[in-house]
Amino acid sequence: MFTTALILALQTQPDVTFSSLLNEMTTRTSLASYPTSNYQSLQASSYNRESTHRDAPGWFADSDGIGFIRQDGDEWVLMEHNGPGVITRIWTPFFYYNFNERTGPNVRIYLDGNPEPVIDEPLINLVKGDGTIPAPWADFTARAGDLYLPIPFGLSAKVTMVQKPFYNIINYRGYPQGTKVETFNQDTMARNQRMLSVAQRRLTPTISEPHRKTVKISAGGSTRLTLPAGSRYIDRLAISLTGAEEDPSILRSTVLSGSFDGRETIWCPVGDFFTVADEMRETATWRRQVNNKGLMSSQWVMPYRQRAELKITNTSDKEIEVSWGAHTRTWNWDATSMHFYARWRPDDIVPGTPFLDWNFIDIEGTGVYVADTWTVLNIRENSWWGEGDEKIYVDDAWESGFPTHFGTGTEDYYGWAGGVVPTLEDDFSLPFLSNKVGGVDEATQGYNICTRTRGLDAIPFTSRLRFDIEASMGTDMRNAWNLLGYSSTVFFYALPGATHNRPADLEAAAKPLMNMEQLQQMSDELKGDGS
Repeated sequence: MFTTALILALQTQPDVTFSSLLNEMTTRTSLASYPTSNYQSLQASSYNRESTHRDAPGWFADSDGIGFIRQDGDEWVLMEHNGPGVITRIWTPFFYYNFNERTGPNVRIYLDGNPEPVIDEPLINLVKGDGTIPAPWADFTARAGDLYLPIPFGLSAKVTMVQKPFYNIINYRGYPQGTKVETFNQDTMARNQRMLSVAQRRLTPTISEPHRKTVKISAGGSTRLTLPAGSRYIDRLAISLTGAEEDPSILRSTVLSGSFDGRETIWCPVGDFFTVADEMRETATWRRQVNNKGLMSSQWVMPYRQRAELKITNTSDKEIEVSWGAHTRTWNWDATSMHFYARWRPDDIVPGTPFLDWNFIDIEGTGVYVADTWTVLNIRENSWWGEGDEKIYVDDAWESGFPTHFGTGTEDYYGWAGGVVPTLEDDFSLPFLSNKVGGVDEATQGYNICTRTRGLDAIPFTSRLRFDIEASMGTDMRNAWNLLGYSSTVFFYALPGATHNRPADLEAAAKPLMNMEQLQQMSDELKGDGS
């Protein structure tokens, strides 16, 4: 029998702890079940406060590094939340107003109303891993740093800076009132060293090679992979396309699709699925990898209740050779189980003016948004191409006219920063973030493929999620003939019955990937005589 002391102890055990968050963050299956904790995924950022409503002036205002909530005495408030929650990500560039100022002011994180901050150090050092939180929990990308160590709180959180804030983004969860959360303190990391080590090992990207078969697919043909029947999930998928290194067009014209319990949820060109739309290049994130032998590997968890089938379709006019395979494990399907989606928006040409919000996806249903890849083609030499802020509307936010997440710039959303014109050196891969670049010599021309994979910062939705990014280029690209090429892939989980606005598009996949010459010709035609 339970003693009174044991019963009281069980009643006071927290629902959410630092250790449980690390485990959730690094367990691949965690995102595939709708969260029973009913948390909200929220964001605070330095977006320009001139933006107040989708239909009001100032919606595309730049200068997104100056916003804050209010000033409290000598401190500027960046984020505050009343109720239990957890800070899941903090981003800032590695400079403060002046590009040569590389330290900047202290950030202070106050939890549960305690007048003493649990963290009080330069924000730049903190997110780069040069402060109290080491890599990989805080790490450098390109001119910026990203902190992914969970910072839970039981009652409230307030984040301030001791001088006027510069560009910053803070992602956090808000749990329902009554959720018992273990609050982060100065000793949390020391007490959880074993779990930190386990989680770090789990986050190390590894190529998975399930048993593969090699098949030839005729022009316009397809091949299928039928998975074992019953309640199971795909935990590993590997594909290699013979000749893709020499002929990258195969990456776009070869399409991966997947049907789970009778619904096609995956439809995406193979290259776009693995973040190599334009050419084969090595990349290593936690969920997807491409090695120097051309093997493309995925560890996305893809559950099904009874049956599943993967298919590869050759939309080109020539025969191709594919080596591929998948591995499954037993899954306990229940009311929280969700199907995995990967959906593609084909090449689109966007002018420098007028500004618009370019839509990645609009989903209706219940699910969790977990990742996206944004592919951009830039023809301008030595020019920036990514001013646009992300705007993510969750549930009824679209009707309100203001997004749940309002960011500070495209490259900021993907974990790096501007400050100078990007070059080929801005190429990185981390567990949750990557930027893979093509380009001409050392210039910014060519392709950038930015990827963000979510863990604790995943976004649950109960009825709708719409994700837009402003098609807003650099300040010197504000003419109608300043063209960029966009395409995107989004990844999400959803309960059966969800719908979206990204249908299969064989015709688009069969078209050659946009190239610089085509885009330049269109730009020249629009510019005409230079007027």
